[in-house]
Amino acid sequence: MSMPFSKKANGYGRGEGCGYRKAFVTNSLRHLQQQVALAAKTETTPSKMTPQLVFVFCANGVNFKGICKTLLSSEPVFRDKCKEIEMLFQQYVPISLLELTESECEDFSRPEIAQPLLFTLQVALTSLLKHWGIKPVAAVGHSVGEVAAAHCGGFLSLEDAVKVIYHRSRLQAKVTGGRMLVVGNIPVQEVSEALGPYSGKVCIAAFNSPSSCTLSGDADSVSALQKELAQVFSKRDIFLRVLHVPAAYHSHMMDPIVKEMMEHLQYLEKQTPEIEVISTLTGKAASADDFTTGKFWAQHARDPVAFTQAIVTSAKEKDNVVFVEIGPERAL
Repeated sequence: MSMPFSKKANGYGRGEGCGYRKAFVTNSLRHLQQQVALAAKTETTPSKMTPQLVFVFCANGVNFKGICKTLLSSEPVFRDKCKEIEMLFQQYVPISLLELTESECEDFSRPEIAQPLLFTLQVALTSLLKHWGIKPVAAVGHSVGEVAAAHCGGFLSLEDAVKVIYHRSRLQAKVTGGRMLVVGNIPVQEVSEALGPYSGKVCIAAFNSPSSCTLSGDADSVSALQKELAQVFSKRDIFLRVLHVPAAYHSHMMDPIVKEMMEHLQYLEKQTPEIEVISTLTGKAASADDFTTGKFWAQHARDPVAFTQAIVTSAKEKDNVVFVEIGPERAL
């Protein structure tokens, strides 16, 4: 063989090299030859098109403990990319990301720890998948996951992406208080209608699906609304879960850091995109200029996450779409 069998097997598993498959039931070589000859005369078509992969990068609130140990020890591509990113972060702050992955005492809810670690893991995972020949046609990032999506899509250099994560996480660490609440199994429109009395205090921070959203705002108001929703929708199997985060992201509580974020991220170098990236700020395909301004990233941290629309947009005009979540665990 021209290449190791294991590599060929991996390629076949991804649908490469085998556009057609046919199975035969036979009890003799002669019978099998007859069936093969007959099949060769029959016009055939592939049973399924090659999947078009959309990488979906998750956001905060995931568990990191122990997730990188195996990959760091067994996959040089993953390990080298983690070290490269760690060195870039160390230009800003003395942080050992590789040690954090095995830490048992770190509080992974802290943005200045969680966001750099999540970004590193997502970029390293994407690099490893590409090394294996698994490449997406598009990418979507939920909240902070959009920074990794923008880099992996070719819109941001690794240096600029690290810069965005550093300033975003550093500034968000200054904001404390508030509460975030995931609401599920209820149409988002109905949840939105219940926010009337809480105007200016609670908002929809993320549109996760037609029947799931994340609320964000003042702690007391979110708690009161949680009780109200539990009572109003008690017979409709409502899902309510408070997120373990130190601040109310994508709400008015981010307003104090917007100006400074704009200033620090004002000049980012424009790149040549490699794949389509659907922004969860707009729900639309991003342009090469979108990710290069501080205004964009400040809005991105303050405004709601249009994840539902972004997912719909990412699947348009594509056949056999398969969404692949990039993160330490299933979260979306």
